[in-house]
Amino acid sequence: MANGNHTSLFSVAHPFPEKNMRISHASGGQPNAPRFPDGSRALVAPTRESAVSLTRFAPEIIGDGVEVIMPAEDAFIVLYQLREHPAHDFWLDGKFVPADGAPRATTFALSLAADPRAQITEPFDKLMLHCPRAALDEIAEEAGACKVGALTAPQGWQTKDPVLEQAERLIVKTLEEPERSSKLFIDYMLLGLNAHFAHAYGGMRPIKAPRQGGLAPWQEKRAKELIAANLMKEISLQDVAGECELSVSYFSRAFKASTKQTPHGWLQRCRIERARDLLQRPDLSLGEIAIACGFADQSHFTRTFTHHIGSTPGLWRRLRLTG
Repeated sequence: MANGNHTSLFSVAHPFPEKNMRISHASGGQPNAPRFPDGSRALVAPTRESAVSLTRFAPEIIGDGVEVIMPAEDAFIVLYQLREHPAHDFWLDGKFVPADGAPRATTFALSLAADPRAQITEPFDKLMLHCPRAALDEIAEEAGACKVGALTAPQGWQTKDPVLEQAERLIVKTLEEPERSSKLFIDYMLLGLNAHFAHAYGGMRPIKAPRQGGLAPWQEKRAKELIAANLMKEISLQDVAGECELSVSYFSRAFKASTKQTPHGWLQRCRIERARDLLQRPDLSLGEIAIACGFADQSHFTRTFTHHIGSTPGLWRRLRLTG
């Protein structure tokens, strides 16, 4: 899995031929391709050699249920239940292992190397986070920690995760409307979850103190220039960190130490500053300004501008043009 040179297939099959449905996704050798069923929205955050990805999975249950198949690969899946999950038949390495029911807002982690399969007869709705071994190795290396052996939920299917509970609403909203979130924000969220899983479920502990301090002046200048130059385009955290010759995790910490803001926060600041300049041009509509500043649409622009400035763009413009 580490080099991404394989085809990964995730499928859902109904048990009877006349009701059979197979939904699959083949990675085609792309290490940053989502490994989830076609048709599912997926968020993807690339790393140096791999990618962390996330989707919401709630297939239709027809007849006597579905068989969920996840072929073996060197990666882990972390499940977060958005509704109570029924007890179901479960297999690991070909061995039958009945799975307990899981209450809403519980988390479970499993290794795809164990070729997990499940037979589910009742509706379910969950978040699925795909964490390749390569992505976990990278976060351990950057943290100065030993490699993670496995991700294990300490209370099995009953495990509670306060971090995921607090992030649930934001994750679901971002999955529903990914175009309203910057690539910097999505990367920051998914890579942060990957680090959280390595710590909470993999026992990752740094064996040396992390580097302290902020960015060098040239790094801060380069990072700000890149972000400001890409208001209308998607730029990844990996791209900006690479230009600064830093790992993603160290760059994120150092950028915040230098600017008191996350990279996504700085992006939003640049967009608002650009919008304030353009709002003083009466020939431009609010919709045109929204697009020019990298917002998904006028409503997205209005909400973000109001949150940061305290008034709508239209009101702010009228006050400036008539003042």
